[in-house]
Amino acid sequence: MKTNTRSKVTISTLTLAAVLLATKAVADEFDFEIEAAFDRTQFDGSQTITTQGGTIFNSTDTDTDDLRLLGSWYFSGLSDAKGPRARAVFIDRASSVSVGYSRLDRDTSVFLSSDDPAFPLPGIDESFDSDGDSFVVDVRYVDRNTGWFGDVGLLTTDVDLSGFVDDSVDADGWRLGVGKYVFATTAIGLDYSKVDVDGADDATVIAVSFTHVGDLGDRWQYAVDLGYARTDVDSGSDLDTWDAAFSLYPTRDFEFGLAIEDVSDEGDSAGFFDNTGITGFASWFVRPNVKLSAQYRDDDVDYFGNVSIGGAPRESDTDQESFGISVAVRF
Repeated sequence: MKTNTRSKVTISTLTLAAVLLATKAVADEFDFEIEAAFDRTQFDGSQTITTQGGTIFNSTDTDTDDLRLLGSWYFSGLSDAKGPRARAVFIDRASSVSVGYSRLDRDTSVFLSSDDPAFPLPGIDESFDSDGDSFVVDVRYVDRNTGWFGDVGLLTTDVDLSGFVDDSVDADGWRLGVGKYVFATTAIGLDYSKVDVDGADDATVIAVSFTHVGDLGDRWQYAVDLGYARTDVDSGSDLDTWDAAFSLYPTRDFEFGLAIEDVSDEGDSAGFFDNTGITGFASWFVRPNVKLSAQYRDDDVDYFGNVSIGGAPRESDTDQESFGISVAVRF
């Protein structure tokens, strides 16, 4: 009886292995892709303002969880026959319709105290929660013969605040983009987007991008992504965002690399803001149609200049870390 049971288990195992191997050999044409991702961000920041009468201290601790679901339909088909599987959409010049949903949960604690007689505060320790839902729709069409492509995107977000602050914020945005493949695996793009926020300043963004995938020796491949975006906020603030990423592919199934992003705000006479984030990332196609990904990011935030409280100098200490994992399936 034991022998028969072992035989059945062995036959089942071999059958399953044969199916997996057969799938691996032929599964390089896809019509759909579904991805689920989870990100967690931890922010710790404090600020000390020195005045003539004493000091004003405030601190903020924030934990953010972000769950995202994304589904894409490649209405002209997707092939991963060439190059790294993680870059199949780009290399194959695939056209797509994508629909995404994200759920944000944020817990924030704020502490504020002052021993300045002009601003006496014995110590305020409060917290509030933020819950938000976002929906996005993106359409991308690529002419595989000429290399021209266009993008259209729509976004809507609803965030509710509760705690010592009770409020809600709604935002709607749209995006238009155009670009061209200047070589087989090299493309440039231009985007224009607008975000309208209820009860707050609206923002306009103009962005340019560059992407290139190439060979590194006989077996390895690499990818370079560069971008710049200019954000104009109605209140007068101007954000400059520079980003660059370098990816390596020792095999078609494995990817790892580094990315850097710098966001600066010239602001006004109150000061200057600069945030630099460095991200390490990796992905692995455990099967030709299943990808596991992970990333870790560390942000360095700097503030310069004076604040409006009597031109008093301030000293800030900020730390932000985040990590994310995702799984994607093509079929």
